[in-house]
Amino acid sequence: MLLLDKDGITVLLCIRRCSAAHFPRLVLLFGKRKFVVLTSAFEDFEGRTLSAVPGLLGKLRYVSLLHNNSGAYSHWGLEKIHGSDAAERAIRSSQRTLVTRILRTPLRDLADDLQRSATGAEMKDFEFLSTLEPPLKRDLPVQNFRASEKHFMSVLHTLSALAQNRVPANSRNE
Repeated sequence: MLLLDKDGITVLLCIRRCSAAHFPRLVLLFGKRKFVVLTSAFEDFEGRTLSAVPGLLGKLRYVSLLHNNSGAYSHWGLEKIHGSDAAERAIRSSQRTLVTRILRTPLRDLADDLQRSATGAEMKDFEFLSTLEPPLKRDLPVQNFRASEKHFMSVLHTLSALAQNRVPANSRNE
């Protein structure tokens, strides 16, 4: 679509493209040199919000902080732009993606991620782990929720043991 205003100055160009995740993307061009990219709620949340949070575990903690007492996820800015339903779907989808990535990440890498995430939250590793909660069953990525939940809890337990063992080793070297 191409639209010119009465003076022939403003140009509006709309292109619909699909990304790998099959989310429609509209590219809008205003004037001669300005453009705005409109993204889906998922792309917006992942690209703008979660990308600013360090570490996979840090991102998971951030998402869990968006969970309110009524059982829904709420993010004021995302809701303002995309609406509450789209924002909730985006946050839930992001949480599923994060849990899947965490469950597929080797423990050595998760131990490093724990340090990055805890530092970003200005907490000690062990304190940071105590703030993580298992995801709700409906937010787990696979059909066998019980197995995913047990796997997630075993990862947290192992990271906790590693964090506890890391503290005395560091203090002995000082």
